[in-house]
Amino acid sequence: MDDVARPGAGEPLHSSAGAMRAPVQRRSRVLIVEDTADIRYFLETLLKDQYEVAAASAGETGLQMATGEPRPEIILLDVMMPDMDGYEVMRQLAKDPRTAEIPVIFLTALGSVADEQKGLDLGATDYITKPISPPILLARVRLHLERSANARRLKDLSEQLSRYLAPQVYQSLFDGSRQAEIQTQRKRLTVFFSDIKNFTASTAQWQPEEVTLLLNSYFAEMSQIAAEYGATLDKFIGDAIVIFFGDPHSLGPRRDALQCVRMAVAMQRRMQDLQRRWRSMDISKTFEIRIGINSGFCDVGNFGSALRMEYTIIGREVNLAARLEQAAEPGEILISSETYALVRGEILADAREPLLAKGFAEPIAIYAVDKAAMEGDGDASIIRCDRPGLRMDIDLGRLTGAERTQAAVQIRKALVSLEALPDAAAVPEPAAADAADVSLPEHMAGLDLALGLSRAMGLNPLYVSMLRRFQQSHQETIARIRQALEDGELKTAELLSHSLRGVAGQIGATRVPHDAEALEQALGGSQPREAIDGRLAALEVSLGELIAALHAGLPPEAAAP
Repeated sequence: MDDVARPGAGEPLHSSAGAMRAPVQRRSRVLIVEDTADIRYFLETLLKDQYEVAAASAGETGLQMATGEPRPEIILLDVMMPDMDGYEVMRQLAKDPRTAEIPVIFLTALGSVADEQKGLDLGATDYITKPISPPILLARVRLHLERSANARRLKDLSEQLSRYLAPQVYQSLFDGSRQAEIQTQRKRLTVFFSDIKNFTASTAQWQPEEVTLLLNSYFAEMSQIAAEYGATLDKFIGDAIVIFFGDPHSLGPRRDALQCVRMAVAMQRRMQDLQRRWRSMDISKTFEIRIGINSGFCDVGNFGSALRMEYTIIGREVNLAARLEQAAEPGEILISSETYALVRGEILADAREPLLAKGFAEPIAIYAVDKAAMEGDGDASIIRCDRPGLRMDIDLGRLTGAERTQAAVQIRKALVSLEALPDAAAVPEPAAADAADVSLPEHMAGLDLALGLSRAMGLNPLYVSMLRRFQQSHQETIARIRQALEDGELKTAELLSHSLRGVAGQIGATRVPHDAEALEQALGGSQPREAIDGRLAALEVSLGELIAALHAGLPPEAAAP
């Protein structure tokens, strides 16, 4: 930039504190949302050795767990559940920004293309049909966790890179409206320069770390204000800031100029807050900023080479803004006559003696923004508390209505945590299969033992545990279905049959899944009651025979010590 660079106020130091500790490997968190207890047990047992597992028995509960902390990194979601089915859970997850990017794998006994398409259209990542094949499930969970981790790494990298660019430039590169190529254009801009008066001399005896801390806190506050007013932050030069309005987005010359001057006023007000904060840190220096603003035609775009380029502005009007800043008194905003012509009627300003500036042959007409506009609103809107263990700094004037609501929620949470007694109750671990070796019979009526064992990853104890759970939990299923039919609750009867089909298929049952599916189809197709009763009778026979075979054929449970 022409004749405007100034020495820096101290470069950040590179830490040499020694070798960093190796990061602790954290296990990924998997959330299972499944209404059937046996399937939940199977999935928890299958996944808990590799992942941190949480489980919910209903859609509403699963939704609450997904939006709570810690959030899952992948969700296994059953489709057919009472009250809130998996499709509705998926809709709610997709609408919530906290959960929209969590990969979801649907688990269901439904097998039609339409059902699968519906889930994928809602945003599901994948679809696994019941009975669940453990190798397929484990492979897909691992695959989607890796893809999600890669996506997060790419997002984190892009966010880090975005800090080296103005937000508008970063966004225009990502949405394709701007290309990273050497290209400039001439546009009417409003240019802003500011610096801290005598900052370098005042901090000459400080340690570099102290200078860096102070300067970065200042830059953070000023950058936030610039973002709020839609400015393009060009660069930091030592303790100086260069900002402009009008590219890559413009509200028109007049509104760009108004936004720029209003931003400058907000920055001067914020300096009052910073001064109070610095005094509380025993920094006795009274730092004040001076600001210069000018409007006019500049060259703006990418300058540099194919290897390294910079998005910036050059031209006479840029240099004039720098000269105005250098001529301003501490705490003052000087604007050119061109800027004043654009903001007149909205901004109060007083004419000053024309400025004789280096590089300009003629005196420059200038105006000083009215000091009253920069007076703070007092402390009524600021809440502060700074003591050991407690630091609070709330500026009500900076918060929007939605932000105030969020702040109130966070404060209430903190209050609850402060008032609550420590909760030392231990969370019970999921039940695990007995690690001891268990012998299976060679044959059991109604079961394909080889198929069921393979679905239990070849683990005899896990398979026997699943069979025992099936035997104990489904002895009353037929009675529950019949009662639902008597009460006219066809949907409840259909869900009971659907759940039975999924569990029976998981353990390798031969007849029960087919009979349960036939009943489910009869209920879903609103067939006559006689047809439904016939399907139910067939299921009652096959289920009864299977439970009897399990009772007779399962090895006895080990006695408790």
